[in-house]
Amino acid sequence: RAVPTARRPVVKFCHKQSGLTGDISVDNRLALLNTRFLRLCAAADERVRPLVYAVRLWAKRQGLAGNPSGSGPLLNNYALTLLVLFFLQTRGPPVLPTVERLRELAGDEDRAVVAGWDCSFPRDAAALEPSANTESPCERRAGDLGRGSRAPGASPHPLAPAGSLLAEFFHVFGDFDFPGQLISLREGRALPLPLPPPGAGEGLKLGPLNLQDPFELSHNVAANVNQKTAARFRRCCRDAAKYCRSLQYRRKSSKGRSWGLVRLFQPGAVEPGAASAGAFLISIPLDAAGSSRHLCREPGGRGPWFWEVCAAIAFVLRDVLKCDCADAGKAPTAPSEESGL
Repeated sequence: RAVPTARRPVVKFCHKQSGLTGDISVDNRLALLNTRFLRLCAAADERVRPLVYAVRLWAKRQGLAGNPSGSGPLLNNYALTLLVLFFLQTRGPPVLPTVERLRELAGDEDRAVVAGWDCSFPRDAAALEPSANTESPCERRAGDLGRGSRAPGASPHPLAPAGSLLAEFFHVFGDFDFPGQLISLREGRALPLPLPPPGAGEGLKLGPLNLQDPFELSHNVAANVNQKTAARFRRCCRDAAKYCRSLQYRRKSSKGRSWGLVRLFQPGAVEPGAASAGAFLISIPLDAAGSSRHLCREPGGRGPWFWEVCAAIAFVLRDVLKCDCADAGKAPTAPSEESGL
């Protein structure tokens, strides 16, 4: 499917067998260098990949992410990844260097200028200084549960699990002034808006969430995000930060309820006590015309709605009621016209 109106025209495709999606773009060297930059950051510290994956999965479960092309009001995966990298740049001590520092470390063979933008950075992570930060990516070690220790120079929220980068990510962005600041990975800090002259923000489209591309400084990666989505992102971060400070996050439930990271990555709010109150919402995307008979009339009974319903039922049986779904891997058969759902 061609998307000629995109900022960088692309052809979107989906691999039917695996369900993987992708974009084809021609002569987009900036995107190529952005990809190499992300790969460098992932190679620079082993905590980058799990933290990026955790944040992206959480955002998807909360309905905050989608739209790989950035054509809608949700955050795309590239914007979420840059938010994580910026967060890691601002730790004390930092986990990742700033893009400005990377430019200083670049050798002659690493120099690159594309469309007037300086995209110089080392291609090999061995050229980077190792980080002195010792925080863990997603959760505290079991031996630290009773202690309030933290890495030298770090200043986590007093109630946040010490050493948990994921919990700190939620705390930082739960209180972040997105419309009043520009997130700059080049400088590794949030710049107050409006930007001072001379023309530092020329061509930059500002909005409720301002995230500057690390190289193409006139590009706000989150320009598509509207005020409602930005406000909900902050609210979800605050809820997640509160949950990460709760006993439900740190201790296994004696009643068999979801806890820890498992609860964090399930759909819906994660406020402490929400699950114990019995408020558990599972959305099934049926429109006003959707009915059991409509589902049954789909060719072979295996249209998208049918599979969504099956997935929701399997989730309730397996993860909520803790049933042993021995046949969960088998494709379910379609209901008959008489039986409905």
